[in-house]
Amino acid sequence: MAGERSNKRIKDKWKEKKWYRIMAPSQLGGKEIAMTVGNGPENIKDRIVEIPISDFSGNFKKSNAKLEFKVVDCVGTKCSTIFVGHSVNDDYIRRMVRRRKERIDIVRQVKTTDGYEFILKVVAITDNKLTAAKSIELRNSITQMVSDKVKNMDYFEFARFVIEDESVNEILTGVKDVYPLKKLEFRKSELVSSGEKYNFSVPDEPVEAQPPVQ
Repeated sequence: MAGERSNKRIKDKWKEKKWYRIMAPSQLGGKEIAMTVGNGPENIKDRIVEIPISDFSGNFKKSNAKLEFKVVDCVGTKCSTIFVGHSVNDDYIRRMVRRRKERIDIVRQVKTTDGYEFILKVVAITDNKLTAAKSIELRNSITQMVSDKVKNMDYFEFARFVIEDESVNEILTGVKDVYPLKKLEFRKSELVSSGEKYNFSVPDEPVEAQPPVQ
């Protein structure tokens, strides 16, 4: 009898839960990125949802990286999010370094035009060992390029900056006169301070979503 009562309580608790749809910000495509179970909106709010970049953008070259979104609001069973960062798999970085000769790590706090501050970690890989002077010159060149680009971006442009390949290719091209890199990755980004308050809430009526990030 005790076992039957225990099973009944477990079943009743499960019946109280609902499935919630987790949506990307409309400015980043507005599509459903995950489903999660919870007892109510307050139970879902502030959850961090991870999704592979390859699933989000369709770029399967980025299958070793994931995006992080934080749930900020729910209307019914539909929940809105904000982008709070990304990360690249550590094993992928280690494999990449083993094939190369030198690794340069850069950690930079950047600020968007609308006041959002992120910690951005960059890793650059060369085929050959560098002199100390050349390593410093290359590090400074990458740091300057990243800073110059981000200072003219808003929050959503920065999100696209770390998701897309175009930004990495621009940096590779920009520093080749200093030293040609074999690989560069935005290894991690993390939101540390919010700026302007955008409308991240879920609208009552469906809106036409922007095309997803490619």
